[in-house]
Amino acid sequence: MHINKLDRFAYLGAAMAAIAALAGCSGGSATAAATAAGQLEQTTITVDSVPVAEESGLYVAAAQGFFARQGLTVKITPITGGERGIPDLQAGKADIVAGNYVSFILAQLAGKFDGKPVNMRIIAAGSQLQPGSEALYVMPNSRFQSVAELAQAHARVGLNTPNDVGDVMVAALLEQAGPYTLHDIKQVIPAQGFPQLIKMLAAGKVDAIWEPNLLGEIAEQQVGAVPLADFDQGSLENLPFTGYIGTAAWIHAHPNTVAAFLRALAEGQQLADTDRSAVEQAMEKYTGITPIIADTMPLDSYPLQMDVPQLQRVPDSMFQFGLTPDATAPYQIISMIQDEPDLIRK
Repeated sequence: MHINKLDRFAYLGAAMAAIAALAGCSGGSATAAATAAGQLEQTTITVDSVPVAEESGLYVAAAQGFFARQGLTVKITPITGGERGIPDLQAGKADIVAGNYVSFILAQLAGKFDGKPVNMRIIAAGSQLQPGSEALYVMPNSRFQSVAELAQAHARVGLNTPNDVGDVMVAALLEQAGPYTLHDIKQVIPAQGFPQLIKMLAAGKVDAIWEPNLLGEIAEQQVGAVPLADFDQGSLENLPFTGYIGTAAWIHAHPNTVAAFLRALAEGQQLADTDRSAVEQAMEKYTGITPIIADTMPLDSYPLQMDVPQLQRVPDSMFQFGLTPDATAPYQIISMIQDEPDLIRK
């Protein structure tokens, strides 16, 4: 398994100067693994992923050599948000993207992204919210001590990318605090995503920011940020957060390859959900975070199956908070889910 190096500090380096370049690893007998996994249509695949704890199952699978055992070489390319991976899917630069469901549902509803057609399928669940895993942060001397105060002052709130799960989470907090809506705040979306938001918060360029862990832990330890509100509450408690998505065309053309990826990912998900030390070691290895951050960051939960009623909570929330204004009812996410039994072949 290999991690694309790109710029050595392009992503997390903006948040923490000590972060090292994403490195590569490989192991196991690819020939033997391929024989065990069946004839793979493609033995090297590229996965776009935000290098945060949400995708711990992916990084654990890489660290443990689970992909190599299936005959796969998996190249992981760091991105700043799931939405940023959609153009890579369209262009064939990525085969799979790990990211929040909201961005992909919006693109699927539109049938296009950046003017180009897109048709995607969810092949696996990635993570679900847990206490502390996603939070809204302010500086310790902030004049804002509540979400309601942010809304009342039309405060500047930093989000990672437009039209993603951050809108849903912040909207849920605003409704619970007021009710208020997204119109009551000023959304700030920087080009470099989460790491840049940490710098902007410390510099006073925004009043509050959304950060996932491990970046939330970096914000706390490096600039002294403090959580203002945890997103894992109310209607969003244990919300399905991220999944693994590919284009329908690529998935249908590569059933054995996708099946091998899913088998390895399932092993990574199970270990990530039951062995914290495996997550810490994997995230230290592939993101360069320090042990103190790895040891203290809150983690998500990592489901082994796609629970349709649970996943439906995402488009339901999108409809509730106005992210699909032209819709008369919530999008039915089952139409976007790839049938797992057709893919996972023993």
